[in-house]
Amino acid sequence: MAGSGPTTYPVATIAKLLRLTERRVQQLSKEGVIPKAERGRYDLVTAVQGYIGYLQERAAGAGDGDNAINYAAEKARRMRAEADLKEMAVLQLRGTLIDAEEAGAVAALLMSELKAKLLNNAPVRIAAAAKSSRSEAALKKIIKAELSDIMAGLSSTDLVALMGEPVEDGV
Repeated sequence: MAGSGPTTYPVATIAKLLRLTERRVQQLSKEGVIPKAERGRYDLVTAVQGYIGYLQERAAGAGDGDNAINYAAEKARRMRAEADLKEMAVLQLRGTLIDAEEAGAVAALLMSELKAKLLNNAPVRIAAAAKSSRSEAALKKIIKAELSDIMAGLSSTDLVALMGEPVEDGV
């Protein structure tokens, strides 16, 4: 046998050596990963080198293009997502986390309250106070005081009670 070229082995031997099924060896051969020497037989060195190269490409993320999956990264991502969900559940149970829809409803109610106070209450009060004031500085002071009262009132608003009551636009 010396000098007759590379020794070839049947698919069963290559499969056993690479810890693959015979069918998988044939698939990899069809994909060009493991070159076939002759019908049903493979050169040992090129088969092992081809399969090692294939595994290295997959580990680097270049194996099957879009189908290459970095399982460690995906597992870490899943674990982070699960931890985030558990942390959010704990915060929600403690009452320190509300859902986005509820937060949006609270913001809309606060904006509605602000709009009503600015457009309905403030002009009437400012106009009444401005009648007696002739200076620009006094008028600025009246406006500033009215706006401060409105903000103080909103900052002390009981949001839970506000959520229970429908607020009218007032405009």
